[in-house]
Amino acid sequence: MKVTSDDSDTYIYDVQLSAIDMSKRELVFCWAKGVRRILVDSTTHWPVGSVGRLRLPTGVRNFAFHAYIDPLLRRLPGLDEAVTNRWGWRLGERRFTVEAGILPGRGGAVVRRDTENLSLDLPGEYRRFCKDCGLQPATVLRGFIADLCSLHNMTVCPREDGYSSNGSDERDIAKDYFRRAYGWVFDPEYAGHWVEAPSRRRSHD
Repeated sequence: MKVTSDDSDTYIYDVQLSAIDMSKRELVFCWAKGVRRILVDSTTHWPVGSVGRLRLPTGVRNFAFHAYIDPLLRRLPGLDEAVTNRWGWRLGERRFTVEAGILPGRGGAVVRRDTENLSLDLPGEYRRFCKDCGLQPATVLRGFIADLCSLHNMTVCPREDGYSSNGSDERDIAKDYFRRAYGWVFDPEYAGHWVEAPSRRRSHD
């Protein structure tokens, strides 16, 4: 299996965890072109026989192993689409592509990207607020969108767009905020129209 680079990290795909030696705190990984023994600080939650992608340790970073949720999943580089940035996979007799870097879920499940670009002027106050919190403005906005729309980026069914809710409490709070700020859209008079009508909104100032 060839080595593939994504997000500046190098992974080897279709690697199997072939043995665990707890006396030495050592994991043994094998793939078509090699075997690697890796020392770990604690026990592992992966069972022997797990297959996934492996990032080898270097002097500045630890190793990483992401087990495939479906053990029959395998990379199929011959199906890669460089122009559309999609990678090929196979699951038994099935052949398909997903966005580069995404590990397909159970049964090859994935939520396809369905996004539109939006140009938005961000006021300085918001940018400074995010900077003071150590967050990127886009991170906060994406998190709110995911919570409001209950978007889940689960291992069993990942999303190509990467949107993922912060949790059930956050989802409830986001929906409460929306009802508080835009509750007028639920008025039967406006049901189904979803057009902003500032004159109908109750001022909270």
